Amino acid sequence: MRSACDREGTAAGKGPEPDDLRLLQFLGWVVPLVFGFAALAGVAAAVFSDAGLLAAGVILLAYGGLLLVARRRVGIGGRGSAVWTICVGLLLAALLMSAVQPGWLAVLAITPLISVAVALPYVRGGDLLRLILLAWLTVVVMAVLSRTLRPLSEPPGWFSDVFAASALAAASAVVLLLLWQFSSRLNETLAQTRAAEERYALVERGVNDGLWDWDLRRDRIYYSSRWKEMLGYREDEIGAGPEEWFRRVHPEDRKRLLQEVGDHLRGRREHLNVEYRIRHRDGSYRWMLTRGLAVRDGEGNPVRMAGSQTDITRRKRAEEELLYEASHDALTGLPNRAFFMERLGEALRRARSEEGFRLAILFVDLDRFKMINDSLGHTIGDRLLVAAAGRLRECLRPQDTLARLGGDEFTVLLEDVSGEEAAAVADRLLERLRTPFYLDGYELFTAASVGVVLGGREYASPEDLLRDADIAMYRAKAVGGGRKGIFEAGMHTRAVELFRLENELRRAIERREFTTHYQPIISLKTGLISGFEALVRWRHPERGLVLPDEFIPVVEETGLILLLELSVMREACARLAAWQKRFPDHRPLTVSVNLSRNQLVRSELPEQIERTLLETGLDARSLRLEVTEGALMENVDSAVATLSRLRDMNIRVHIDDFGMGYSSLSVLHQLPIDALKVDRSFVGRMDGVGGDAEIVQTIVTLAHNLGLDVIAEGVEREEHLRQLRKLGCDYAQGFLFSEPLDAENAQRLISSYRRW
Repeated sequence: MRSACDREGTAAGKGPEPDDLRLLQFLGWVVPLVFGFAALAGVAAAVFSDAGLLAAGVILLAYGGLLLVARRRVGIGGRGSAVWTICVGLLLAALLMSAVQPGWLAVLAITPLISVAVALPYVRGGDLLRLILLAWLTVVVMAVLSRTLRPLSEPPGWFSDVFAASALAAASAVVLLLLWQFSSRLNETLAQTRAAEERYALVERGVNDGLWDWDLRRDRIYYSSRWKEMLGYREDEIGAGPEEWFRRVHPEDRKRLLQEVGDHLRGRREHLNVEYRIRHRDGSYRWMLTRGLAVRDGEGNPVRMAGSQTDITRRKRAEEELLYEASHDALTGLPNRAFFMERLGEALRRARSEEGFRLAILFVDLDRFKMINDSLGHTIGDRLLVAAAGRLRECLRPQDTLARLGGDEFTVLLEDVSGEEAAAVADRLLERLRTPFYLDGYELFTAASVGVVLGGREYASPEDLLRDADIAMYRAKAVGGGRKGIFEAGMHTRAVELFRLENELRRAIERREFTTHYQPIISLKTGLISGFEALVRWRHPERGLVLPDEFIPVVEETGLILLLELSVMREACARLAAWQKRFPDHRPLTVSVNLSRNQLVRSELPEQIERTLLETGLDARSLRLEVTEGALMENVDSAVATLSRLRDMNIRVHIDDFGMGYSSLSVLHQLPIDALKVDRSFVGRMDGVGGDAEIVQTIVTLAHNLGLDVIAEGVEREEHLRQLRKLGCDYAQGFLFSEPLDAENAQRLISSYRRW
């Protein structure tokens, strides 16, 4: 018991605390009083030769000595032990006094109360209860002794009366002193409480948090004015019950909040720290952060818990916005790749756990988007992507996931579908995207290539599924676009081969493995060579000579076509310039170079060609540029602008593969072109049953009416040559005259001056 009280005493080496000063003040009054009564009893014992008074004097003198010991202990920081010395000593002295002077019971009975009164400010809990019990037992024993023992002596009655009255007066003075000290202590405590309340109120206003204090024994909670104000209520509109708090918490968060509170009260968590939503008076939910700490009794049981409530709605909204931005595309508002892959992973896990569950991925790529973006600008391109995303969304169910992976690529996740259902969705998307878009006065025609893959538990990862959908999409694009491609097992092997081919092509450009061959173009009026078409060939170190059909689609898709075509143009221009110098009498002598759709949309193309002509020394009038109908009609306005600049440089422009169904006759006369090249498929069927001679005749007539020359491709038989001359065709090329030749053999052909 003493060790517990000692911890409340003054620490050694520090100044006296207020409780020490009050105890010393008490001893300063009581010690002289005790010694005074001891002296009075001793003098009376000598005068009256009274053994009982002598014993009483000795008892008082001994107790006075104990009080001196107690005062010393207070001075060295042992306030707790000093209190016990005073109180227990007083009870013991009272017992001894009642034994030698049983008649003084009426006066001595007050001493146990004084003992408890002295201990009250300093002793707590069980120690105080034990002291009270000890005081009660002392009173009982004193009463028994007063009835059973005879006094040692009988001092004169007048002295006994005077002594008793004096003792009663002294005891009353001690009680009054203790009451005065208690009043002083109470006033100090009230002042400290008021100061604490003022600090509490100041802190509450300063931190702008709502405070709460939960009395767990009474199950009542104090909610501060700010706590109620945070929820839109006045002071008198919220009671003191826990239900005022918990019933307003969002149903999805309530169980978690109660769990956190319970864990803290049971000691499983050191602090309460939990975020949740709580209903405001206006019906909306606000995000709150609640922190709290439980106060426990001596046995560790929680008796009180207090804490604060902070409004974190703005922070939560900012976090949600950041999370949304991290998982969604800024332009279209659709989920992005990360979001899509997470959702796809969840669907795959479901497929592994549910028998018969199938899912499908649709990989959508907008055809000709790059051309629109490059020619009309990124603003129009962005608006087209937004509009396309809107159309795609219209074709899907609410439970389907539509995402933008980047650029003009979109993906769709269809869950719990069959292959037929997935194909039907792909058809709806294709049909919807074929309708023209009207943006800023432009009528834009685009389409899409859609790859479809159906999967389930056989797929190990989301990346594998997306890869196969991508492969299927590229398969659809490779056969012309504007359609869907269904993934088949062999496609992955083909994709790996294409990837290997792309790497080989990049190395081939670095190693200069590409070479230019020349196929002669014959004037049907003179029968002589009028020029050559420059055709690229790949001299593979292991496979030998590789024809364009095997690698041109890949170089176009990867963008390598830009470097390759400029390289071919430079070599062809340099070679023709050299031939013109070597064979000055062989006029005209021209070279035709193919331009892909990738080149045609580049605004810097005319400047690059002009630089090539200057560096190689070739006259611009000797250069012919061939563009396909498809590349020309993808964006007529942009193509016309580029080709017009080239014609202003005296470069002639030919439409290659004419008649394949892309051109619009209504705009043909507006195009800055000089010749039409009839596709080889028409020439090859001119002499068959139901042949295409009439089609070739129509093309020739149309071209001549527009002031254009006509060049027939794919001439392989003498009969074709006779018919073409009869139809009035201007030029022809094909295996009948020569296959494409390397530079050395082409020069030998020029030098032969052969006539057909």
